[in-house]
Amino acid sequence: MNRLISRFLALLLLPLCVPSQASDLTQSGNEFGVSLGSYRYEEPGLMSLQGVKGGFDLRTTKAYPNRRTFLRGELRYAGGTVDYTSNGTGSSSGEPDWYIEGRAMIGNDWLLTNAAFSTYVGLGYRFLMNDGRGITSTGAAGYRRTSTYIYLPVGISYRTWLKSGNKIVGTFEYDNLLSGNQFTKLSDTGLGYSDLDSKQNDGYGMKLRLSYVTPRWSVGPYLHYWNIADSEIKSRYRYGVPDGYVVWEPHNRTMEIGLDLSRPF
Repeated sequence: MNRLISRFLALLLLPLCVPSQASDLTQSGNEFGVSLGSYRYEEPGLMSLQGVKGGFDLRTTKAYPNRRTFLRGELRYAGGTVDYTSNGTGSSSGEPDWYIEGRAMIGNDWLLTNAAFSTYVGLGYRFLMNDGRGITSTGAAGYRRTSTYIYLPVGISYRTWLKSGNKIVGTFEYDNLLSGNQFTKLSDTGLGYSDLDSKQNDGYGMKLRLSYVTPRWSVGPYLHYWNIADSEIKSRYRYGVPDGYVVWEPHNRTMEIGLDLSRPF
């Protein structure tokens, strides 16, 4: 992970740039994007979900050039199917898996001699649904699972202008988890278990994006990462009474890597 971040940041130091001007500040406008990427969720040593997700992004920005500040709102949907693999309960394929994410940010622009960068902070919300209902290869019953994250995004976006007039934009963001919740619908198994509602309040994420930007479109790779600690421990209920077992949502990691194509409107 550290090597990947180092390479990403190194790409921001491209030499083919021209002096920045006041017009290089963040501009007001709207942007629509589509993306395609590989997705992997894993609970290390226990299970994994892996597949391909297609996504849609909507971004709107209101800039205040005199103050060098801006407001930005973002909405993202990504979905597809994933394959389930577990050390204890076998495997299955074709599970529907999707998430929607909304964010509101406030930022500030800074002009350098040959580039510009923006810093921003905000509030984000992420809702994910995984539908694992059905029977695995070993006869285990699956269930639905939803997770919600409320988080604090803090980021920096760096822009360098090329001699062609186009630009390279790189963004690095750290996401601090404020509140998380995992809802596991164990009643889907038909075995008498009660649904489980678990709090996850310890974790973080990162977002990296590198784009080649023209006045009409932009394209580039992105990486989204989450690392969430164990949830609180709870008693398990079967047919409405504790069955003597405790359960929790294990430590998990999510990695999504893909390509994004956007254009203003």
